[in-house]
Amino acid sequence: MSAKGSGTTCAVRGCHYNRKKLNVWLNQECYDHKPLTKSDCSCPQWYYFYRLPTDEEDRRIWLRNLYLKRPPKALYVCSFHFVDKKPTERNPYPTLWLGHRIPPEKKRRVIKKETTDIRIKDEPEDIAIETFTQTDAETPDGSSTEIPQNSVL
Repeated sequence: MSAKGSGTTCAVRGCHYNRKKLNVWLNQECYDHKPLTKSDCSCPQWYYFYRLPTDEEDRRIWLRNLYLKRPPKALYVCSFHFVDKKPTERNPYPTLWLGHRIPPEKKRRVIKKETTDIRIKDEPEDIAIETFTQTDAETPDGSSTEIPQNSVL
């Protein structure tokens, strides 16, 4: 049975954190508090999601920082993109690792086929069988044999 996600995904370009990954992490056993899972122990959560603020000025700054012209209806940003790991009075906007420096996807490279002309040098010329005479051939006892030139070997 596959676990369905709630659709909560970080809106930053190149960030792949979502609620499904967080739930899988929370259901793992904690290494420090062995019999407890990570959701039951006192260890801090791996990351949190924060919604787009309702104030119009803050929304505009968030969208400008994220370079989103057409944001989704429910926009979430994970805690990795905030200086204090959450929006605070001092740093209320996401400013870290916003995906601006991510290089564009590489296009498929074009394979250039190299054609090489293979030419055999010093090819023997076509030699007619008629140019050889069988009189040049000798038998092992030293006697020569003659075969008529018109006959086929």
